[in-house]
Amino acid sequence: MTARPRSAPMPASLRSGRPRHPAYDHRCPHCGAAEKARCTTISGRHTKTDPCPARIAAWVVATAVCSTCQVTPGVDCHDNGRPIEGHHPARETEAKETAA
Repeated sequence: MTARPRSAPMPASLRSGRPRHPAYDHRCPHCGAAEKARCTTISGRHTKTDPCPARIAAWVVATAVCSTCQVTPGVDCHDNGRPIEGHHPARETEAKETAA
């Protein structure tokens, strides 16, 4: 059999379907999925349709400024100097607005 030649990748502007979540630009701390790859179950057998919540949280912290505690991107949120679990909801809203 003759091997078929590879074609050029399709531009994103021509692809149909919903756009990819911007969190896919970061490695998933929960399931270990690489950048640009879809999240999987912990066993790695099945892929998920949406990114893990931990991946979204990592994307929010890496890209957005928190208007509640005034921290810069890459710094975890705090409450009067005490670290909090996760991030403030205002920071996630800010990340979604800047991504859109």
